[in-house]
Amino acid sequence: MLEQESDHQWLAIGIFFLFAILGGVAIEGTSTLAGVDLGAGEAAHDGYRVLDIVYFDNGVDVASQLTHTYDPSQGHYLFSQTSTDSVNTIYAPSGYDKGDEIRFINGMGDNRAMLSIASTQLVEITLGEQIAEINLNSSDVFWIDDYQENMGPQSAMIVTQESDGTSSIRALSYYVASPPLANSNLVNWNNIVHLSQQKWVATGTITNAQSSGDSPASPSVRAAIGIIEWQGNLSVAPILTSFSTGDEGQIHNLLSTGNSQVIVAANTGAYQVKADGSINEIDIPSQSAVTDSQGKTWFIGNQGTTSIATFHNGIIEIEELAKPIPLEIEISEYESGMIFMHGMDSNGAFEMMTLDTTVQDSIEDGRGFLNFAFLTFFSIVLLVMGWTVLDRYRNY
Repeated sequence: MLEQESDHQWLAIGIFFLFAILGGVAIEGTSTLAGVDLGAGEAAHDGYRVLDIVYFDNGVDVASQLTHTYDPSQGHYLFSQTSTDSVNTIYAPSGYDKGDEIRFINGMGDNRAMLSIASTQLVEITLGEQIAEINLNSSDVFWIDDYQENMGPQSAMIVTQESDGTSSIRALSYYVASPPLANSNLVNWNNIVHLSQQKWVATGTITNAQSSGDSPASPSVRAAIGIIEWQGNLSVAPILTSFSTGDEGQIHNLLSTGNSQVIVAANTGAYQVKADGSINEIDIPSQSAVTDSQGKTWFIGNQGTTSIATFHNGIIEIEELAKPIPLEIEISEYESGMIFMHGMDSNGAFEMMTLDTTVQDSIEDGRGFLNFAFLTFFSIVLLVMGWTVLDRYRNY
């Protein structure tokens, strides 16, 4: 009798370890990112090249968006879409196409977007398709290449092209402009974003013909990162308090993480700018990047890349993809748990790829489901074993 009971125990132990091994293999097999999809669905930009896009949180099946598209045979279009059947054309080419004069489109976070197409003027477009042209209060003439706010229009910064052809930065308060940045260090500024308190981070490029190995005929163009401070006095220009140059390469995204840090993403690597203005290099080259609502930055690689890198709280993680990235990503945005990536496939067709970040490690994720099943099974096994031991102890 004891020998038969011992055999049953060894059989149970063997089945237990076999299930553990098979479960581990199954979980490892589902360790790729879930929630990845290809296709624009019912979005009006399906099949078109997306130059700029801002997604709004509207709680509908089709992500609400303000989109700037381009087609060589048709030209530039600017339209908004709030549902499957609600598409409103804001600009369509008629004769001379002025669509290429849209210098940027930036989302402001409260279901409104800002853009600029004329000197010393901003255009505000809300989710309800209300359009307001805002003429800046300034005696100077300049064009606006970027606009960002800190908690609203009372504190904002713009990147400008001045009338003398130089690149500069001005502060705004309720659309009244300060004098231009005096010490630009010959940088061609492109973007700016708020860092902390009076500090902002600006990025651009600088041409250096004096570096070793460069000839005067083909000088190197390097990434430039500047810390800008402004105390709030409109009669005083912003000040460039620190300045550094990076590798030769192209900065494609300047992202606020929402916790007094800024990520500068480039095709040669990335940089983390902390609240005190210090800069750390991050060895993650990318084609595009976004920061989600938790402050995690997602770095998207070139077409054919088999993983996506993330950076959060100083930690780099590599998330494997079930399939290689099928697009050469040109622009990406984040809204309401979704990462929207727009680009061109190997056949020259423009497509959209999406990643649902809310699915990761949830019950909908294959890994999450197996983890849940694994825990449930072992809980039942341990409960039965405990009950058996207790029952035998009572009968003993």
